[in-house]
Amino acid sequence: MLRAPNIALFVMSACLAMMGVLSALPISLPIPGLAGASAWYIFDAWFLLAVGSVLPQQSAPEENTNSLVKRRAVSS
Repeated sequence: MLRAPNIALFVMSACLAMMGVLSALPISLPIPGLAGASAWYIFDAWFLLAVGSVLPQQSAPEENTNSLVKRRAVSS
């Protein structure tokens, strides 16, 4: 089942996609190595979002396990 990716993963993907789009434009960026790899940056951004939405969500820890034990101890 698909779910929304983590916000940090979303921000990383947005930065990668923006770098890819900006490196494809005919402007000079002060980052070396961006010139020939614009498609790879966009692909990496898409791949991170796809993996982030397919991976299973981590299960939340049980919140009330100790409260049930405490209730049983108090009632006895």
